[in-house]
Amino acid sequence: MATVSYSANKTMAEGALEVPMGFVSAVLDCSSQNMGSSDIWEALSIPAGAMVSNVGLAVLTAAGGTLTVDVGITGGAADGFLDGVNGNASAGLSYNSLNAATGADTYSGGYYFSSADTIDVLFNNANSVGKFLVYAHYFVSRTS
Repeated sequence: MATVSYSANKTMAEGALEVPMGFVSAVLDCSSQNMGSSDIWEALSIPAGAMVSNVGLAVLTAAGGTLTVDVGITGGAADGFLDGVNGNASAGLSYNSLNAATGADTYSGGYYFSSADTIDVLFNNANSVGKFLVYAHYFVSRTS
């Protein structure tokens, strides 16, 4: 029986280990920053050349009433990553763009930012209670 080491047999493109990876996150506390219906929170800044592979939203404090939010790109698909997320879900519940149950599939395979932009959260209802964490995983393509 042979033992094969993955590290001894991997094939990798030149410079592949040099691809910068990124993780960004932000927290919005609606008790400090009230959000009205149709308000947009520019949650995460994404650099030019980034390929976003996953976006998520975690409920830290339930909204205390009806609240749905969309996560996407204003001027593109405002609900491209997450659509109709329940902001009044139990604290600790997390949604991510890799889960088909989130209702959004526009960017479920990822999204390439050819220029710097933001990932935005659209509040479909007003809220002054909830607290939310939004995050994204990305890598930046090499241009040289």
